Order: sequence, then structure tokens, then C-alpha cells
Amino acid sequence: MQIPKLIAHRGYSARYPENTLASLEAALEAGATYVEFDVQMIADDDFILMHDADLQRSSGIKKSIFSLTSSTVRHFQADYYSVFQTQFSGIKIPLLAHAISLFNQFPEAVAIIEIKEECLAEFGVEHVMKHLLKQLSELKQACYIISFSYQAIDYVQQHSDYKTGYVLHKFNEEYYAQAEKLAPDLLVCNYRKLPELSSTGELPAHTLWPGKWHWALYLIDNAELALSYANNGIEFIETDHIGTLLQHQHLNSQVIKHNALTTT
Repeated sequence: MQIPKLIAHRGYSARYPENTLASLEAALEAGATYVEFDVQMIADDDFILMHDADLQRSSGIKKSIFSLTSSTVRHFQADYYSVFQTQFSGIKIPLLAHAISLFNQFPEAVAIIEIKEECLAEFGVEHVMKHLLKQLSELKQACYIISFSYQAIDYVQQHSDYKTGYVLHKFNEEYYAQAEKLAPDLLVCNYRKLPELSSTGELPAHTLWPGKWHWALYLIDNAELALSYANNGIEFIETDHIGTLLQHQHLNSQVIKHNALTTT
């Protein structure tokens, strides 16, 4: 049995507001080694942790994030009221600098930073990525920079030594060709875009594109499904339920260790 490496999707987002310091810290405290979060550039060339291009989901306000600055963003909550009601009232939208400071307290952790396409379209790929790389120089440990944007990942590869991940809009020959050109460290895909597993838990032969990259599948919150994909060669599983799957992973590791001892 293969045990996958688990990535906390937007932190511990099943239990905390996504892309907040509370969510990231909860994932790290739960024992996550890999923690993913989304980043958008704002008006003064700073960055916030945010998936969307507006504040409707996070703050209940119909307002574009691109009008925010590092001084005004602190006035807006990220309580995700529609999901958590008043449980996290008062939680603020974090700046990237806040997340970097948090990760620097967990030197063994790996940040997986997704730069969103919306801000790339708003401010331009070169402008955004130049400022992002500069700010990430404050991060003391290794990280991955990932994106749906081919151009953003190409920029990272041309201007830094950071590991990269290409997130696939589609699982088809066009994106396979792009992946071959980029040769990223990670290929990241929604598991639902792949062919379904068979009744015996196997992917169809030759499903996974060959390359030096490692595969990461996201939106997987079921431990058995995660293990099935790991047995098919998927090394990374990204989940909203990081605490639950880490506990399951720990138990399976103990079973494997026990079986190895009792058969020697």
C-alpha cells in the first residue's frame, strides 16, 4: 500500500475560513508538511491570500479586490459567513507577508503558493511575478509556486530556482504538450478530470502522462479514495480535510510498519 503525501488545500479549509492565517496555522499544527494557499496582487503591488477576485464570498461585500491596498485590506473580514456563520467573526484577510512570517515559524513546512490568473490578467504576468518573487525572498524555507497560467510558471522558471507546479485546466493532449514544454516539478489536477477508477480501484493503463514531474490531485477528502490514487502512482493528494486524512495516514503507516515486523 502506498501512502500519499498530503497537501492542505487553502489550509485546514474544512474547519476554518480558507486562505486565512487561522486556516494555515491549524493545518500546520495538525502536522501538515505541505500547505497550499492562493495569492492575488492588489492595487499597491502587495499580495493578499484570496481565491476570488472579489470580496463576496469572503466578506459578504460586492467589491473588487483590485482596489484594495495593504493599508485598507485590514478593514475587511474573511469570516466566510455563508459557511461558518459567526464562528470566525473578526478574522481578517491576510497579506502574503503575514503568511510568510507564519511559515518561517515552521521550518519543516513547505508552502505551495498558487498565483491566481485574475490578478495576472489585471496587472500583467511580468509585473505580478517580479513582485511576487521579490516578496518570497523573505521565505526562509523551500516552496512551490503553482498556477493555471503557463506564462506565470515559465516566468518563475526563467527568473528563479523555485520549484513549480502547473495546474491543469483540462486533461487532454493540448495540456500534455504544454506540460512537456514546462517540465514542472508538479502537475496538479482536479481528480474528476481524470478517467474514473475501475471497480478494482485502478486507473486505465497509460492514463498518467510520463515525465519527471510528480502528480498532485485535488478535491479529495475521502481517505480510501486518496489511498486508491496513491496506489496508482499519484504522489500528492490535496484535501480540505487535512487533519482527518493525516490521522488516517498515521494509522495506515502504523499498520504497514506492524505488518512488516510480523512478516520478518
